Amino acid sequence: MPYMVANSYWGIATESTYGTAASVSTFTPIGSPKVTPTLKWLDDSDFRGSPVMHYDQVPGVRHDMFSGKTFMYTDVYPNLIRAALGGTDSVSSSVHTIGVGNFPNQGSQAPSYTIINNSVDATYQITAARLVDMAISFAADAAVETTFSFTGNISSTVASVTANESTQHLIPSWNCSASIGGASVAVVESASLDIKRSTAPIHTLGQQGPYQNFQGPLEVTGKMAFVVESGETWYNNALTRYEQPVILKFTDPATGYYVQFQMSAVQLENPVIDQSKAFLSLTSDFTAVANTTDAITGYAPILATISNNVATAY
Repeated sequence: MPYMVANSYWGIATESTYGTAASVSTFTPIGSPKVTPTLKWLDDSDFRGSPVMHYDQVPGVRHDMFSGKTFMYTDVYPNLIRAALGGTDSVSSSVHTIGVGNFPNQGSQAPSYTIINNSVDATYQITAARLVDMAISFAADAAVETTFSFTGNISSTVASVTANESTQHLIPSWNCSASIGGASVAVVESASLDIKRSTAPIHTLGQQGPYQNFQGPLEVTGKMAFVVESGETWYNNALTRYEQPVILKFTDPATGYYVQFQMSAVQLENPVIDQSKAFLSLTSDFTAVANTTDAITGYAPILATISNNVATAY
């Protein structure tokens, strides 16, 4: 009998010790989950007196990937934010502030995670997982959605666990807000926010799996689509050096809980006038520039604040 993918679930937990499996108790509703073993095969094609190519295939190094997409549930979403930014969660009255982790003596790495993915046929566990990237997309007629990927150690199968799913609602984009240059903006049709760490495994002698899954420097970019009104300056701002603060706030209309991203120095770039619709619109890329306002220490391009019903730190 085939398995039904609707029975799938996934969970994530911060590891106290890198690579040592943590007990997973936080579960997030997920779409399109995927565990991808990344195994390098070593090909033996040395000549042996025959007109053929492949004499043997030997397994080389391996790491595993996990990817998926999720809506923005405020009670579990901070796990993804901390996995991306890496800073300590400072929590007060169920309001969480997570910045960029700047820890030179620790490689400025975000926490490592244990991931559980139950795809019904088995429960797969990946340890030492670190986030590679996450992309947040939102449009007025849709829900806020995030796609993400982790890289980690070689996965193993473990006993199934009881899923304790999020208790929050997804966030509709119509209840989100944007502030640019210190003023509320009501003409954003859609936008995306891309947070990248370019995490990759480091392989060393003596083991097939990674020595470390190592994150690179944080990069924050995105794109916005604006309805063009009389007197708009987005086009000119994208063609000159004009860094301005941008705040994106995603609020659950049922509870008032929210996720907010503050970027205090954003440069619009590559403007395109769109005349394909009945009204004039403009799309522009943007780059969040490192600054001291968003930083806990040093420089950072972004700072996250989350209000939810969770009083403990992530």
